[in-house]
Amino acid sequence: MKNNADLQLSRRKVRGRSIALLLTGVAFLMPPIAGISLIDSDIGGMPVPMLYLFAIWAFLIVGAVALARPLRETEDTRSATRPTGAPD
Repeated sequence: MKNNADLQLSRRKVRGRSIALLLTGVAFLMPPIAGISLIDSDIGGMPVPMLYLFAIWAFLIVGAVALARPLRETEDTRSATRPTGAPD
């Protein structure tokens, strides 16, 4: 079983990664970078800017799901080791 220090380190790592995911998403949606996708053509019948936005959106959702799983596991472990009635 992991001790409390290992759980805190794991949570800090996941929080750091979630902040990096947020900043990456913001950077990819900023006008200078998003402006690269302003190509007047279609791929599979969809405009390139729309595909770009959906790709970034999907990337952020997949990243959030991947980061939520370790947070949930550490929270479950933390609540299992905490005595009932103990404050958070």
